[in-house]
Amino acid sequence: MRRLSLGRQDFKTIREKEYIYVDKTKHIYEMINNSDINFLSRPRRFGKSLLLNTLKELFRGNKNLFEGLYIYDKWDWGVKYPVIYLDLSVKSSSPEKLESSLIWSLDMIASDFDIMLSAPDSQSRFKELIIKINKTQNQKVVILIDEYDNPIIDNIKNLKIAEDNREILYDFYRTLKTMDEYIQFIFLTGVSKFANVSIFSALSNPTDITLDKRFATICGYTQEELEEYFGEYISNLAEELSFSYDEILENIKQWYNGYSWDGENNVYNPQSTMTLFNTSEFDNYWFETGTPRFLIEFMKKYDVKPILEPVITHKKSLESFSIENIGEIGLLFQTGYLTVKDIIKQGLEKEYKIAIPNKEVKDSTLTHLLNIYTEYPDYDLFRLIKEMKKQLFNLDGVPLENNFKKLLANIPYQLHIQDEHYYHSLLLTWLQLLGFDIIAEDNTNKGRIDAVLAEKNTVIIAEFKYSKLEEIKDNEWIPVKTPQQLLKEAKNQIHKKEYYQKYHGNKIILLQAVFAAKDIKTHLELLNTY
Repeated sequence: MRRLSLGRQDFKTIREKEYIYVDKTKHIYEMINNSDINFLSRPRRFGKSLLLNTLKELFRGNKNLFEGLYIYDKWDWGVKYPVIYLDLSVKSSSPEKLESSLIWSLDMIASDFDIMLSAPDSQSRFKELIIKINKTQNQKVVILIDEYDNPIIDNIKNLKIAEDNREILYDFYRTLKTMDEYIQFIFLTGVSKFANVSIFSALSNPTDITLDKRFATICGYTQEELEEYFGEYISNLAEELSFSYDEILENIKQWYNGYSWDGENNVYNPQSTMTLFNTSEFDNYWFETGTPRFLIEFMKKYDVKPILEPVITHKKSLESFSIENIGEIGLLFQTGYLTVKDIIKQGLEKEYKIAIPNKEVKDSTLTHLLNIYTEYPDYDLFRLIKEMKKQLFNLDGVPLENNFKKLLANIPYQLHIQDEHYYHSLLLTWLQLLGFDIIAEDNTNKGRIDAVLAEKNTVIIAEFKYSKLEEIKDNEWIPVKTPQQLLKEAKNQIHKKEYYQKYHGNKIILLQAVFAAKDIKTHLELLNTY
């Protein structure tokens, strides 16, 4: 089999050493013909660097690397362009370090063209580099900038440094605004689109292709690409894990597919998918390598509701945010925790339905949030989850309830919302972490079950109740209904509407869970007759 290009971002190396390369040159060709200045936002570890490397070799005219690819017979190989490739994953823990890193990067590029630079600062040095390359090469310059936002993202917990770095980048990118006569093409990538960062104003607003349907699959693998390029790996994985081809394909889809930027075309996470084929083990690979460090701290402050269930929002909340006011929806979307599931048209307006893309992101995120809120080490949290699942099957109601209380008690007060649906969703996420296939709001001929949890021949029918709080005096609050009243209501509802009839033939466990303020009560019951 051809080798996996895991960890490889250099297009030339991948092609020369015959690693698997998923052909994205049709999208590249269409993008180049669409606009001379483009911007793309995608999460980390999603193939942005490989995309830029492909563009670099294309504009340099390295024809032999593109043999057999879509663009091979469509590109004018007779014209070659000098390329300035800047990777802004540089030292930036202070504005001084960022400035010196930019100058060093420009000097290294200049040395490749046998050029000496003498301008005193990064902005004028960048301009000097472009002009001198243009003059010595007698050709317009192509500029590719990878991770344009990294000096801001890496320092976003320190607002002063982030703002200072933004000012440096403002001046640096502003250089490009008056250089049209020297520049052929500009392409920039990053994780986030920050409002008020000059890259967009200085360049007279580059074409943002992030949510453009035409380029929705420019990064990541479509279903067709996965099966075409990795068919042998899929077959080998199925054989090794004792699954049929279709069964293993469905598991890969559930774990690593689901990312979308247009609500129609889904793609697989390339990093995770190749790691799966390399290890032959389903696991959460992306979280550790694809999560910006600052996001870990921000998660502690955010409302978890967007992670628990789909959210309807508008395009602006997805496209950009400011350093001073980082909204959770835009941040979670741009960093890959949420994705577009559907676009709802309201006349000329569009609404975006966004949600977690797949099992890998969901499990990783929920486990990490529980780790943050409960301060459990990872191994203790894993043990707790296994313990709770065993308690559920063994009808150990008291220890199960105590473990639920542990989880609930450690969630910060600002994340508690006076909303029944919120607590239902919260409980569902905990149960999902236990590894069940869950049907939420399952309909029967007599009503609607809050949730059904299924595993092999065991079915758990769950009914949730919630009591709002009322103030009695001096800012003291009590539930409108007691937990005992709520448990009785939940039990009566299950039996009155005979929710269990639909699952005759299985081992059936009834779970009642009620929330009152920050307290939770549960009751377990085995239906011996079913």
